[in-house]
Amino acid sequence: MSAPAAGCAPGLMGARLERLPLSRWHRTIVVLLAGALVFEYMDLYSFAFTAPALMKHEGFTVHDVASITGATGIGTLVGAGTGGWLANRFGRRPVLLACVVTYSLCSLLNAVVADPTGFLVLRFATAVGFQGMNVVTVVLLTELMPAPVRGRALAWAVACGGAGPVLMAWLGFLVVPRVDWGWRVLYVVGALALALFVVILRRLPESPRWLESVGDHERAEVTMRAIEEQIVRQGRPLPPIEAEPARPHVAADTGTGVLALIRAGYVRPFSVTSVIWTLGIVAYFGFNYWVSTLLALRGYDLEQTTLYTAIIVTAGVLGPLAATSFADRWQRKHILVGVGACLSVLALLSTLADSTVTTIALACLLSFGFQLAVPPTSTYASEVLPTRFRSTGLGWATSFARIANVVAAQVISALLLAFGTDSVFYLVAALEAAFALVVGLFGIRTRELTLEDVSSSEAATAPARADSPPPVKVGVQPADRPSTEGA
Repeated sequence: MSAPAAGCAPGLMGARLERLPLSRWHRTIVVLLAGALVFEYMDLYSFAFTAPALMKHEGFTVHDVASITGATGIGTLVGAGTGGWLANRFGRRPVLLACVVTYSLCSLLNAVVADPTGFLVLRFATAVGFQGMNVVTVVLLTELMPAPVRGRALAWAVACGGAGPVLMAWLGFLVVPRVDWGWRVLYVVGALALALFVVILRRLPESPRWLESVGDHERAEVTMRAIEEQIVRQGRPLPPIEAEPARPHVAADTGTGVLALIRAGYVRPFSVTSVIWTLGIVAYFGFNYWVSTLLALRGYDLEQTTLYTAIIVTAGVLGPLAATSFADRWQRKHILVGVGACLSVLALLSTLADSTVTTIALACLLSFGFQLAVPPTSTYASEVLPTRFRSTGLGWATSFARIANVVAAQVISALLLAFGTDSVFYLVAALEAAFALVVGLFGIRTRELTLEDVSSSEAATAPARADSPPPVKVGVQPADRPSTEGA
């Protein structure tokens, strides 16, 4: 049994993480970070489930719903941008802990406020917390998982996180229509995330890749050795460290912001990520945030709306589970093109639905498709930039998407009042068609490449050509590479 590497030279954290055999430690990290996604996804849907009750019992209007949705969008904008920047500045782990506390406390306060203005302010603050959780969670999973299982790891985390909306949906169905204060229960549940704070504090390591990227080689070595020792104790021998391949030289630049990202030559992947993130998020929330309201406006009563919404959300959980079967089998860009095209068609078919069965069936398929797209989109967006810029770049890309989402909330409100529910589905169809087109034309190959290879200047900035030689894959050639069976 190999011992952890001692006295390794700086610059090998990526290689040491990549050579780790799949173990109980990897699964623990996935489950732990999935816990953050459970609460984030619960909160993404909490307002969708409570909006009809707020309109019925607290006198909220469609304009109030749109304003609160917009404020939530601004909160996610702030959470993504500041969370990403802070995670690059102070580390992934402490920022994740701060976001968990912010989200939990604000969600608890949301349960005791029933006026539109106070509700709006607290939804903003809660969104800052849960969106920061999302950015840092995705970055940590990307940096800690080896390339052969990176997509599946995130797909499993999202699949586990999908339990949150299901819990929220059925809890909403059981309590929201039955008592006037039932909607408050959904926000109290968010405060349970404080338990996650304790577990993260004890079990989650800092990213060795990030520590190395900021020059803290001593802490990187200590953290990496602790990880290796855990895996050795679990009975998994460590294969030899493979030498890092030579990569294009990048001029020294200590910056981690957007300007430094641009100077380093990552304009194209950052721009493409920002565009597809914007198109995908606006379409996602255009459906998921408004699904209960759309059903209510189509004439369903509160009990029917909560029941059908619960069914639709439950169907969506199957999406990430399905993604685990092919997330690392096909190129992520090809998966995203196919899913985007299918979602566009489904949205158009939804405008033709003339019965409850057809309406709910198409909504379930849309929910399934949107959730299916989350793991490959998140993985792709976080792996095309280098460690030094990863959380900042992903945070800014998400912020741009949230700005668009704020505008979209008002656009959707206006469309509903002027043209009815079909107009929202036309909007979703157009956004998903554009999403598929952009990914197909400008996306790059990332499957089975280490993060260092994906984000090298040549891989990240040069378009993939059909006649170009395939990149060297990891995890499939040398006989002594760690097994990924059972991922």
